[in-house]
This record gives sequence, C-alpha cells and structure tokens, in this order.
Amino acid sequence: MLADVGIASLDADADKHTGWKGKVFDTFAGLAPARGKQPCDSAVCQRITFMYAPLYRHEQLNQATHDALHELFGVANVDSFKHLARMVRAQHVVGADGDDRYLPHVDRMAIPIAFVHGAENACFLSESIERTVDRLSTANGAELYTRHEIPAYGHIDCIFGRDAARDVYPHIVRHLDAT
Repeated sequence: MLADVGIASLDADADKHTGWKGKVFDTFAGLAPARGKQPCDSAVCQRITFMYAPLYRHEQLNQATHDALHELFGVANVDSFKHLARMVRAQHVVGADGDDRYLPHVDRMAIPIAFVHGAENACFLSESIERTVDRLSTANGAELYTRHEIPAYGHIDCIFGRDAARDVYPHIVRHLDAT
C-alpha cells in the first residue's frame, strides 16, 4: 500500500521539519495499537514500532540510547517490508520473490548457533524461536544449537540495552569462545 501511494522508504527520524508525507506517517504511527506495555510519546519510538513492532523495552534503555534511536534505525526501504510481509504470510522464511529456497536446505545451517532473545520479544515469539531450534536440531544435531531467553528484555535491547553487557553478552562470549 505504501509503494502504491509513492512512498519508497520509511524513516525512523521524526524531524520536526518533515513534509506532508512525514506528517501523515507520524499520524499513522501514533495510531498504531501495538506500542507495547510502555507507550512512549516519542515520534521516533512510534515510527519504529509502526515499522517493525515493539522492538525494545523502554526500561532497558538508557536516555542516551533512547535519544539516538533515530540514528540506530534510520531509513528502511519499503521493498524490505514487502519481503517481511511475504514471510509473515508464509509463516516461515522465504525469498523476496516468495520462493521457498531456505527451509528445504536446513542442512546448510549445520553450524554452531546460539539463539539469544528477550523473553518479552514482541517481534519474534519464544515459540517460533523454539520451533526453529527444534527443526535445526532434528536436521543437524542438537549439539550445534543453544538457546538463551533473557528475562525482561525485548528484541534489540538484547544488543543495546543499558545492562546488556552484564545480562546478555556473557552468553555471546561463551558461544564465541566455544566455537
């Protein structure tokens, strides 16, 4: 729909001097129902949630990170969202053209992978990550995969949350050291 009205990209930066398209975007983003448990009045947060889903728990961010979110997310091409929508409709990963080119070849993922995700992740549900690990383990052996669900974290705050170095990074370091 966005491409049909001439919008080729979306920008997380809610600069006060945006044109009419930016103002329309801010209006729609502000109406998005899925703002998570901590609604934020920031137009940047509303844009990010509109574009991707609630990606982080506000209480996991320090103020400097919250203030820089527009820089961390930037501009996203609408074609990327078309691809994401295609995968959501297919209920599994597919190519941008809809081709089922990945799941028939899970044997190619026979490499050590540590899945690290927040327990409050609204983007990728715990059940879907568990199914992914189970499918890979069945195909390639469970010894290749570990899963770490981090309490009280969302999606991307596992990387840039104020306490991620203490709560999340040790899982990543252990995996890298082991592999």
